[in-house]
Amino acid sequence: MDGSEGTLYLECLFPYFFVEQKHGWSGVQARIPTYLGIQDVSKRSAEFILALDAMDMVLESQRIESSISLIEVDWKNLERNITDVATRAGILVRGIPKKPNATWRSGELVALEADSGSGWMSLDEEIDRLAENLEEQKTQTVTSVGEAAPEIEESLSINQDKAMQLGVVLSSAIENWEQSKRQVHSLELRIEALEEDLRKHKDAALLQRLGSAGGYGLADDTCPTCGQGLPDGFEITDYPLTIEDNISLLEKELTTFRSMQMDANRAAEISQVRVFRLREEMEEVRTAIRSQKDTLTSPSALPDAAKLAQRLRAEERLSALRGVRDSIESSIYELDSLAATWQRNKEMLAALRRRDITTSDEIKIRSLKNSLTSQLEAYGFRSLEPRSIDISAKTYRPSHEGFDLGFDLSASDMIRVIWSYLFSLMEVSREFQTNHPQLLIFDEPRQQEAARFSFQQLLKRAARNGAAGSQVIFATSEEEVDLTSMLSGLPHQIKSVPRGEKLIKPRTV
Repeated sequence: MDGSEGTLYLECLFPYFFVEQKHGWSGVQARIPTYLGIQDVSKRSAEFILALDAMDMVLESQRIESSISLIEVDWKNLERNITDVATRAGILVRGIPKKPNATWRSGELVALEADSGSGWMSLDEEIDRLAENLEEQKTQTVTSVGEAAPEIEESLSINQDKAMQLGVVLSSAIENWEQSKRQVHSLELRIEALEEDLRKHKDAALLQRLGSAGGYGLADDTCPTCGQGLPDGFEITDYPLTIEDNISLLEKELTTFRSMQMDANRAAEISQVRVFRLREEMEEVRTAIRSQKDTLTSPSALPDAAKLAQRLRAEERLSALRGVRDSIESSIYELDSLAATWQRNKEMLAALRRRDITTSDEIKIRSLKNSLTSQLEAYGFRSLEPRSIDISAKTYRPSHEGFDLGFDLSASDMIRVIWSYLFSLMEVSREFQTNHPQLLIFDEPRQQEAARFSFQQLLKRAARNGAAGSQVIFATSEEEVDLTSMLSGLPHQIKSVPRGEKLIKPRTV
């Protein structure tokens, strides 16, 4: 059930070889275990017993689906890492979807943008701008504190004003970010409510299609959404939308709100990057102010430390942006590789699903059906026309008009179906190379007071299979005289156990 591969335990196979009296006769494959976490366990078991090619196709499909899921997880983690690294550096990444798709082209879709202070620009352009500024600073000579004091004082005043302005801008940016997060949360709650409402309407539509006679109109003076009473003066239409109309409306609303959610997430991401960049810029300005104040109080003959610190910060910023760009580009190359592998797996999965049933499987299933119907006719099956019984391609069980045989049969005919189905598996497995052990054990096969004629035909079928090399064991409480009469002329071995005694006894020393 979790997408991994596991063992097809013997508990899953044994119901095809042994039917016990207490629960085994309640239905076709009534004792198939469902607690082992195996998807479609009865189908997988039948495919293994008959050695169908379909099982190999299913396993291959599951492996490819598992690989696709792992790629999508890796993609999501890589996309999150890219976003985190970029956000901390004040960089906005555009164009990376949340999961791989067939239209992914990193060179055409992905854009890296940086906040330069005057607006968003390409990261490459921002790096080039910073590099040019740094080169320009390097060409300037570093003067002494005494010579640069007026310039330092003026720059200090400008930075102090800038710090105050940045404080206001940062406060506003943080408020915008919080507002964006609240909007995203509100949209998530709304989408969750719409999805729940849509699910309930689809359930109601299904019940209606299945013939439910329940009404879905509005209760008098009661709001259909919150259940509160409506005061006089509120008008409720006598012609509310049908369930189908409501489903269509809800689906359109979901599409709209999901688009709004994407826009809100994008706005929140931009706001977050803006806040990180403003905080970084605020820290740079404060560092510059501290450096300029320290420089003004230092001896006049010393070089201008504030200018040197400014140059050092510019170098660090440029180096950090280049490092982040290289890291993101390396991760994007990994995304390209994941996308290519994901696309190949998708194509292989689509090709597998387009494949029809193999000729070998078709012959085996046809042989299974022929054996089943011939036995039903021989056993006196009457609930349906035996030739109308088919083998379902979805479950490999007896079916009629697309539905597995079940409550539409009489109890005795259900017993005949179980006899026929299990013997059919054995007989087909002798005709073809399969995994059937050629063993069949029935505990009290004459259930539901099956007709003597039917039981006698079953004994003949069992004797024929035994003579062909299979081993068939019946445990029955039929009267020995009647049983001997029905077995007359048939190859068999009989072991009579007197009443009160056990067939298997403790070993005596």
